[in-house]
Amino acid sequence: MKIQLPKISNILDPYQNDPTIIYDHYIQDIKFEQTVIQNIENQNMTIDACRFDHVSFQNIQFEQAELLDIVFDHCEFENVHFMKCSLYRVQFINCRCMGIEISDSLLDNTLFDSCNNAYSNYGMSSFKKVRYENTNLENSGFIQCTFKEIEFKNVQLDDSDFFNTNLNKVDFSTCQINNIGVSENMLKGIIINPQQALAFLKLLGINIKQ
Repeated sequence: MKIQLPKISNILDPYQNDPTIIYDHYIQDIKFEQTVIQNIENQNMTIDACRFDHVSFQNIQFEQAELLDIVFDHCEFENVHFMKCSLYRVQFINCRCMGIEISDSLLDNTLFDSCNNAYSNYGMSSFKKVRYENTNLENSGFIQCTFKEIEFKNVQLDDSDFFNTNLNKVDFSTCQINNIGVSENMLKGIIINPQQALAFLKLLGINIKQ
């Protein structure tokens, strides 16, 4: 699966350490670097063609926001909530996103690479051309989600929940999936390796006699 890269100019305006900019409804072509953005609640905003390097986000709530052509590189997210948002061509690289919420949202051509997303919540979100790679998703929730095209590569998914989410053609074969929660009627077409198959049989209440 090929994911489209963010369309960002090589020349961006540097962030001038003005926190009020985050309350604007349209932010474009800005590079945020080694700063803290905190205690923000905003609705119906658009962040377009921006880059965030080594930025710490704390106590943030975005609702019905649009993130378009964004790179988050080595960023930290603490108590951050994206609700009813749209993410188009967004990359999270080497980010610490523990507990992040991206719920009831659309993720389109979005990449999470080498991130810590443990305890994250994606409930009721739709995924189209989304890849999680070398990422920790332990104890996360993908409840009642729609997977159109999604890839999990070398991902830790232990104790995560996929209830009421159709897992047809979802490939978990390179992942750790101990104790995941699934809906039995939505397992048809799932792709797993032989060792994982034994665990799934036990999950379904099937005992194997040696």
